[in-house]
Amino acid sequence: MGSTRDGRRQRGADTRRTLVQAAVDVVTTSGFDRLTLREVAGRAGVSPASATYHFGTVADLLAAVVEELELRSTQRLTDLTRRSRAGELSLLDACTTYLVDLLGPGRRAYLTMLELRIRAARDPDRVAPPAGQDAVVVDLIQDHVGNRERAAELFSAVVGLATLGALDPAPPDPARIRARMARLLAGFGLPTEPAERSTGEAADATERGTTAGGEHP
Repeated sequence: MGSTRDGRRQRGADTRRTLVQAAVDVVTTSGFDRLTLREVAGRAGVSPASATYHFGTVADLLAAVVEELELRSTQRLTDLTRRSRAGELSLLDACTTYLVDLLGPGRRAYLTMLELRIRAARDPDRVAPPAGQDAVVVDLIQDHVGNRERAAELFSAVVGLATLGALDPAPPDPARIRARMARLLAGFGLPTEPAERSTGEAADATERGTTAGGEHP
């Protein structure tokens, strides 16, 4: 009996994840006007009744989309932070890789995140704001700057840089992003490249980090 309940619970969790993935696909490729329980159910390959069971309203589904996109972004940043601490990437390499990915393959997802945040600010009763993900990112930055207020300031500066880049229709220029990120880090007294690393080695490191990324915000 217990294994049967566990199996049902797992199938339910799998269906819910599939629905969230389908909803993310809808809003990032087709926009918010196409986000309906029926549309998401069709893309997920489940019945509309199943979508209604897991998400009673479109607002509930949208809240799950917000959570999923923010979680993806935080997980990506967490991974790059870990690699930076391990010496696999410099802090500048990690930041550049994150922004190049965000403004390249992750542009649609990031623009969706921005639009969701605007909708949440306008009508928080209908669109839930991100649940603490900003604080998680600030915690990661604080490990580098050692002060939470300065970490929050740096976070705001990076978000501004990313937003301007996402609104620019031109493809991201890794060299330009790297130069801007280097100036930003230097302004906060953070290291960019170790003195012993050559320009060629730094470029190789950025390329390795960039090509390792996939589709994410």
